[in-house]
Amino acid sequence: MKAISSFLPRAAGLVAGALIAASAASAAEADAFPAFTNNYVKFSALGASVSGSKAAYQARTQNTKAGAGGIEDLRFEYDLGKATTLQMDARALAGQEDYLLQFKVTKEEVGSVEAGYKTFRTFYDGAGGFFPINNAWLPIYRRPLFVDRGKFFINATIAMPKAPVFTFKYTNETRDGRKDTTIWGDTDLTGIPIMAGTGASNPVSAVRKIVPAYIDLNERNETWEASMRHTFGNTELVVTYGGQRINNQQARSLYRFPGELRTYPFPTYTVPTQIPNNINNNPQFGMYATGFREMNHHVGAEFETAFNDKVTLFGGIKYLTAEHDIDKSRLIYTTLWTATGVASYLGGTNAGGRPPYTVTGAGEMKQDVLTANAGVRLKPTPNLFVEASLRGERLKDSGTNAANFIATSVVLATGVATEMTPSGTSAFQNKETPITPTLDVRYTGIKNLALYGSAEFRTTDQNEKNTYAGLNVSTSGGKTTVSVSPTYIDKDIEEQHLNATVGANWTPTRLLNVRAELFTKDHENTFTGTGVSLGSLYVLNYDIYGTKLTGVVKPLNTLTLTSRYILQRGKAAVLHQGLAEGRNGSVTGNDSMRHQFTESVAWNPRKSVYVQGNVNVVFDQIKTVYPWVTGLARDVIRNTNNNYWNSDVVVGFVVDRDTDAQIQGTYYRADNYEPAMAATALPLDASTDEYTLTVGFKHKLSPKTVVGVRVGYFESNNDTRGGFANFRGPVGYATLEHAF
Repeated sequence: MKAISSFLPRAAGLVAGALIAASAASAAEADAFPAFTNNYVKFSALGASVSGSKAAYQARTQNTKAGAGGIEDLRFEYDLGKATTLQMDARALAGQEDYLLQFKVTKEEVGSVEAGYKTFRTFYDGAGGFFPINNAWLPIYRRPLFVDRGKFFINATIAMPKAPVFTFKYTNETRDGRKDTTIWGDTDLTGIPIMAGTGASNPVSAVRKIVPAYIDLNERNETWEASMRHTFGNTELVVTYGGQRINNQQARSLYRFPGELRTYPFPTYTVPTQIPNNINNNPQFGMYATGFREMNHHVGAEFETAFNDKVTLFGGIKYLTAEHDIDKSRLIYTTLWTATGVASYLGGTNAGGRPPYTVTGAGEMKQDVLTANAGVRLKPTPNLFVEASLRGERLKDSGTNAANFIATSVVLATGVATEMTPSGTSAFQNKETPITPTLDVRYTGIKNLALYGSAEFRTTDQNEKNTYAGLNVSTSGGKTTVSVSPTYIDKDIEEQHLNATVGANWTPTRLLNVRAELFTKDHENTFTGTGVSLGSLYVLNYDIYGTKLTGVVKPLNTLTLTSRYILQRGKAAVLHQGLAEGRNGSVTGNDSMRHQFTESVAWNPRKSVYVQGNVNVVFDQIKTVYPWVTGLARDVIRNTNNNYWNSDVVVGFVVDRDTDAQIQGTYYRADNYEPAMAATALPLDASTDEYTLTVGFKHKLSPKTVVGVRVGYFESNNDTRGGFANFRGPVGYATLEHAF
């Protein structure tokens, strides 16, 4: 589903798209509400009564189902002495787990020091997919998930008169928790018939990937940078040195064919016979853990020299070196029914099948990147601005990885298990030299008309050499044998990427403004085999181009109409050896078309009333080779649609000199779901409808105290998930702001 603005935004405390601050420029003249900018505190509380899927509610609205409350915003400023000030900002919203505490001390003509810590929670829905033939829904894990993001930071600046400016920045960011992933597991429990026995045929597989999965995160990213900025005559110079330390650990759940088990002995059928879906496969479960650690350092310098008002020269150079350590561990078990009973085996498979092998491995990578750029800004006339630059880069990276595989071959008739432990090594080398010229032009010499354009053209020559440890599986004498052999890949890569934009902004009168823009993104990628891969070829070309048209009409002082139309088209073509040629000597597909219409109306019939409405309509499609193929493949690779429309209307008015009110409604609808596709594929196009209605009041108790209350109702219905992600209910939000 196309992401839209959440109608229940996150912990800042606003509820339903309507729970925005009730202030519009026109309404500001009609009330006398104070605008607190320093030495104030804002308390808030948020609550909802959710029926339906609470996990979907949390993920969709980014608000906890249990409610939240506390200090939404706190600002305190204090003079510590002559020309020295202290500023403190804080937030503490329990339930949302949204916290902030930061301090900043500033001394005039000396500098400043700032330090703080903030953390907030992001909610996820750990649901899998839905299959409409038999209403398959497999909630095998607890659905409500969340990740806590934290950041500690220190910034210091020394800025004394007529002296270099020194700065130091340090951040330590973390992510910890569990989130969903769409790398779903397999199931046969889809209601699609499975035939077994002599002469049996299964033209359509019963297997679909709808089993939910999650990722456990434990990540830390530290960055630091020291810099010096100084001006020598008409030249400004900046020198920097910094580094980064990354330590990321992830573990993804693996669960395939839950609730299934192939019986032993498996019945023998002499004629095609439909068998129960839950005996077609064996369950597999485990975790896939990866670790990534990086340490990098960079040093760089930038300069800008203004020769006069018409010519400025700029440039820079930066060198980065990095070392990475990686590790992986995929532990996956298969449960099998043998002559000796039911048991689980690490990387287990019955004779003749490919094992869900377990693997452990570790490796390292190195990277060196040298980047330089130079350019000029020209202003030959007061109405013409031109900036041209050239950026070049030299990148070298390489790495090795050693892997140990574990697979267990199980003879069902005896229960004898034989463990196989082959190992292999993978390696790669890569060299890349991209070059990117850029151009930016703006001209305002025509009355009421501004013209602009920009372009960049990135070309890359690259060579990759890879040695891949491939797994070979064979069966002989009723036993499965696993071995590892290397696969060598050597290829040259050529890339060309052109991004360009031209546009105009025309204002013939104060009642009309028109803006028109054309854009294109042209990408060409050619992968040519060399050495051991000589003869291989893969070409991917795709172009994106379109236009943006915007018109603003102000027929009355109290009425403004804003219209926008965006057209974006894309065309792609793929060619490689062994692929049947289609139209124009290549297989075309992934063509796309997007139309977007937006209309906004802002009306202020009087100073005490304002009305704003918005409508947004999108027609969006990505094409595949669907129109040119036949048979079952025609349904498997169907085009994908992302058509939707949404609207909202806000009405604000003054109740009395101390009270304002606001009413808002929102609506969103997408209708792309095609359950009929389930016969051969997995229908994923979204169909959803959502709406909200909220009413709010803001009342001034005194010049230093303001209270606010908002109540509303929301409803969300999701056909793509078979109704299992629907939720609805009332919501309430209250605030108290006080200046001190």
